[in-house]
Amino acid sequence: MTLNAAADDQALSIMEPLVERSAWVCEASLAARPFADSAALAEALMETIYRSGMKRQRALFAVHPELAGSEAMAGRMTAASTGEQARLGLLALSREEAARLAALNTAYSARFGYPFIIALHRVPDLGTLFETFARRLDHSALEEHALTLAEIASVIESRVNRLFGGSPASSLAQAETLE
Repeated sequence: MTLNAAADDQALSIMEPLVERSAWVCEASLAARPFADSAALAEALMETIYRSGMKRQRALFAVHPELAGSEAMAGRMTAASTGEQARLGLLALSREEAARLAALNTAYSARFGYPFIIALHRVPDLGTLFETFARRLDHSALEEHALTLAEIASVIESRVNRLFGGSPASSLAQAETLE
């Protein structure tokens, strides 16, 4: 069964891992089917988020896990987030690195009211992550909101591409489900 041909409940089960703990985004995006390709799917998901308004966007931000935070340590992150954080070594930090990241997480959450969100697939190493994290603490709330939306768009595009063959042009009519 392919995404475009799937019943709504099956399509949702395919789409939900693409957007962090936010089934409402997938539900609202179903009406955009059939998707011409993976880029169209990613665009539909982001269009839903962009049109949802700032309050709902902030709620979406809030369901994301902190980097190497309590959810990570307890094994309660989604499979996608676990893989993304593990790739960069965030699940096996030294004590010093963990303390530094915890301090950044605390400062960011206090300043902006939601966890720091970054497209980890674009981050080459921990040094870059720490530099970017610290730099983003200096942003205004509006700048950071816009940048967080851009980071989420990049994550969604990356997850869509992994699911449907790794290319924005891969055909959803040919792609198989997650199973």
